[in-house]
Amino acid sequence: MQRYLRLMMMALLIWSSVPGLLWGDDRPDACLLFSQSDASELLQATVSPGVVSKAVSPAGMSCRYFYKEDGGVFGVTVTHSTSATISEEGIYASAADVMMRQLRARKNSTYAASFLRTFSDLGEESFWDGTALWLRKHDHLVRIRPEPRVVGTFTDRAAADAAKRERSLALALAAGKVIVARLP
Repeated sequence: MQRYLRLMMMALLIWSSVPGLLWGDDRPDACLLFSQSDASELLQATVSPGVVSKAVSPAGMSCRYFYKEDGGVFGVTVTHSTSATISEEGIYASAADVMMRQLRARKNSTYAASFLRTFSDLGEESFWDGTALWLRKHDHLVRIRPEPRVVGTFTDRAAADAAKRERSLALALAAGKVIVARLP
C-alpha cells in the first residue's frame, strides 16, 4: 500500500509539473515557445534553464532565462497567454481585448505615450511600452521583457537608461520574430 501511494505521489508530481499535461495542449508554454538555446543566442551568453512561473493579468505562463556577470543579473522573460487563459482569469475577455486596453491606456498617458512604439510587421498587432514588447497573433498574446547588459560610458543616468531601452527593444524585436514564427 505504501509503495502504491509513493508511486501515485510521484506520478502526480510529474504530471503537475508539466503544464501541457496538466492543462492540455491549449495552455501556453513560454519555455517551448522561446527555448534556452534561443535565449542564449539572443543574449550572446550561456543562460540558465528556463524558470517557469504562472503569470497573472493577463493569465498565462512566464519563462525567465538569466545569467550573471560582473555582479549583475541579465536575461529575458517571455510571458505567453492565450485567449482561453485570459478569459478564465476574468479580467479581460481575450488576447485582442488585452491589447486594445493596454494600447488605449498607454495612449491616454502622456508619460507612457512617450515610450510607445507600434509595429505593423510583428503578428497581428504589437507595441513596445518602454520595457517590454507586447505582440498578438490570433488568440496568443506574448510579452517579451529583456534585461540586457549595457556597457559603455554615458553622460548621465538618462543617457544610460535610453541606451538600455534601445538595447532592450532590439533584443525584444529579435525574440519576437522567432516567437511569431512559432505561434499557430
